Amino acid sequence: MEHLWCIVALVLAMLGLERLFVVGGCHNSTTREWIRKCPLCHPNTISLMRLPMGFIACWIAYKGNWSFATLWFAFWMITDLSDGTIARHCNLGTETGKWLDPLSDKCMYFPVLLFFAFSKQVKIPLDPIPVIAFVIIDVIGQVSRLFVKKKAANLFGKAKTALVTILLSISALHQIHDLPFINSTFLTVFLYACLILAFLSCYCKIIPDEWYANTFTLVNFLCGLTAIYYACHNKYIHCMVCVFIGQFFDLFDGRLARRFGSTKRGAMFDDIADGTDFGAAIGAMIFFILKDEVTTVSSWLAAVIALFYVFCVLYRLYRFLKPTKEMPRGVFQGLPSPAGAMFAGSMALASQEIGTNAAGIVAAVLVVFASLLMISNVPYCHFGQTMWPNMPRFLKLLLFLFIIILTVFAITHKSWRPTFVWFCVGITLVYLIYGIQSVCKLSCKLPEPPPPKD
Repeated sequence: MEHLWCIVALVLAMLGLERLFVVGGCHNSTTREWIRKCPLCHPNTISLMRLPMGFIACWIAYKGNWSFATLWFAFWMITDLSDGTIARHCNLGTETGKWLDPLSDKCMYFPVLLFFAFSKQVKIPLDPIPVIAFVIIDVIGQVSRLFVKKKAANLFGKAKTALVTILLSISALHQIHDLPFINSTFLTVFLYACLILAFLSCYCKIIPDEWYANTFTLVNFLCGLTAIYYACHNKYIHCMVCVFIGQFFDLFDGRLARRFGSTKRGAMFDDIADGTDFGAAIGAMIFFILKDEVTTVSSWLAAVIALFYVFCVLYRLYRFLKPTKEMPRGVFQGLPSPAGAMFAGSMALASQEIGTNAAGIVAAVLVVFASLLMISNVPYCHFGQTMWPNMPRFLKLLLFLFIIILTVFAITHKSWRPTFVWFCVGITLVYLIYGIQSVCKLSCKLPEPPPPKD
């Protein structure tokens, strides 16, 4: 086990040193000029050097030296950060680099993925079907760069590369020393998360810009239908995971609609999706949890509370299209429905985790409180317009990865489900306080109003 931690420490040390020297060097004018004059430090040169390194990592692993293979793979994947940083800060970005950099990523992790899927030396092989599907979709995404205008990697593509790197790294560490959380189900769910991100990355490159918003709205709607199914079958964690995923698509569909435009009835479709995901799905979960025999909430009262919550969500969505009070740009009239869904749903789940009569009563009161907040006039900052844009890019990616990994743990390991529940409770409480306009505007720059039209 000590050997395993040494490997992890070395990888983290390599990452820290790379960030220290590359970022520090790129912010120094003398070093920047030296980098520009040194062809070996150019981003495209680094990408070219990485092309055979995935195959070499597989050869080292095939020879049985898993420690060196892990360090070799980690080192060359870390250089993916280096070429991007150098390209941005040293003005060395090129059109060639927009397709060469992702190609070098694929040449790094494709051989390793296939090795873990088909090698007999692997303790727990990866499921070959999603591996093959992942490779095919990723190849399509790479080829699309030859004829589409959107050649640069998007957030889904960056998250996919980081996530598949983490998957392969922990699989390699498991070869060195058995990790207690690693099993075939965990690896399969993790792999499907990578597959979904690969599909979204490819899809967002190919489709017309105006399709973005409605497509993500459709996924949000499907997440809602799936969440309702899980709630009716008492799989509340799975229900909450679907709602959680739907919230990310709801965040992105609004941002994409504002950036690229949408169809004529895009706003109505968005409300239908939100009503299904944040209203009906969470309402069903609230009803089934509150009427559970461990609480003192009767079935009829649980039904009234759940219906009141759904009514408040629907009214909140209606009032978003036809507000009764003029609000500043980037500010909601009342608690947004996604935040209300997280608050009500996480409190219901927390009461189930505690499993006492008092917890059930407190959860019922807090659900009513969340419902009233949604139809109130309390001004809440728009997360997608005010908070998300003010977050550093690397922090967005880290948060995205953390949530995906925590979700995988919650789905595959029962012992991690309380962590997921209390994480949902925590981030909701942060927004309930921090999201109020008077608090949010102290640290977040609210969006400027659009310029007047001639």
